[in-house]
This record gives sequence, C-alpha cells and structure tokens, in this order.
Amino acid sequence: MNVLGLDCSADSLCAAVRRSGAAAGARSGLPKHPFREPRGHETRDGTVILEIDTGLRHAQRILPAVDLCLKEAGLAVGDLDLLACAAGPGSFTGLRIALATVKGLSSALGIPFVTIPTPDCLAAEWEGACPVVIPVLDAQRGRFYAAIYELGRRTSDYLDLPLTELLRYAEAFPEVLFVGPAAELLAGAEEGRPGLRIVRYGRGCSGKGLLDLAEDRFGRDGPSDPEAGPLYVRKSDAETAPGRATEPS
Repeated sequence: MNVLGLDCSADSLCAAVRRSGAAAGARSGLPKHPFREPRGHETRDGTVILEIDTGLRHAQRILPAVDLCLKEAGLAVGDLDLLACAAGPGSFTGLRIALATVKGLSSALGIPFVTIPTPDCLAAEWEGACPVVIPVLDAQRGRFYAAIYELGRRTSDYLDLPLTELLRYAEAFPEVLFVGPAAELLAGAEEGRPGLRIVRYGRGCSGKGLLDLAEDRFGRDGPSDPEAGPLYVRKSDAETAPGRATEPS
C-alpha cells in the first residue's frame, strides 16, 4: 500500500510517503536523485520523510513537500492508495490546512483517508523507549497539548495544561520520557527528577508514527468519515474573542 501522510500540527511541516514493493517496480522509470541509491532518500521499509520548519507558512509549502516526497519515493500522485492526516491538537490554522489538503486529494484521486491524533503519532515514534511516554506540543500562553501513554497505550485524555500541571502528571511515574516538538521547552525540568528524560531532537517529526498508525487504523476500521474534522481541545482565539459566539467549532 502506498501511503501519504501530512502533519501541520506544529510550526514545522511533516510530509511522509511509504511505498509498497509492488508499486516501486511499476514506477521505476521516474527520476531519482543521481547521487543516492536507486530508491532515493528513504529508509529500508520504503519510507520517505520530509520535515520543514515553515514558521507556520504551511499553505505555501505543503504541496511542494508532497511533490518532493513522491518523487523521492519514485511515485506519482496517482499511485497513492491511502492518505493520512495528523488531526491535532495543535495549530488551528495548520490543522485545517493539512486536513483540507488531504480531503482535496482524497476527492480528486478517489482514494480514502484516515485521521490520527497527533499525540498518538508522536508517542508511536518512541514506543518501547520508556514505560511512560508523554508527547507535548506548544499550546502557546505557557500551556502544552499532551497525552500520557503507558506501554504504548494512551491512559489519559488529550490534555491542554500549564507546565506545572504537566510535571505533576509526570511525577506519578518513576520513569517518564517527554517527546515531541515542544519537548525542548521543558529543558531544565528534569533537574532533581532522576526518572524524567526529555528528548531534544529539533522539531520532532511524527511521519513514521503517522504512517504506521494510519495503515493499522485503515485495516481495522476503514476510512475516516468524509466530514471528519481536526481534534480540538480548546476553542480558537476567534471563537473566544469578545462579542463572538462561544459554541465549539
């Protein structure tokens, strides 16, 4: 199965393509990078992942990123079988851009799509690295989007909370690993907490986790509802502005 995944939950953009072995031979005539292996910039399982620090300019970069990933994988857009989108929580604008792109491609190509919560994707990248993994995204105003995963299973709601409460959750466990694009904002919090570790690895791309979970979700539950929307755990600024209606979007 050839799968394209998109994640615009944070200020970086992540595009990922996984190519099945059958389609690789069918498209072997597509150009590849001349100084790389014949299959291009990809892992051994046929996955190409691109992460771009867009500074929240996702709309301008998302389609060129898709095109680059497809070319590196040796695929044309018509070779895709499944689309996937990280559903949030995260940047309100970024989530809408990614989902609109996925829905547009799904309609144009006549192929299904699935949405996966962003913390699930980030946690999947680190499953097995620690008994408890907590992916974090910057929710602005000193707050974080997060969720708690014990042995690969989510055991909390999707959270929106300040740093003090986030650390209080972590103190309930002897070992905790913070990951994700906002993990570096927790730098120093591990001091005096020997069981707390923070992964500082740049922006924190969810590409592989998104593709893994998308294939699993599609195989188990089928495609997402065509009307599926982003996962929000708070109202946007526009919705909470004085004089505006406050019903959830």
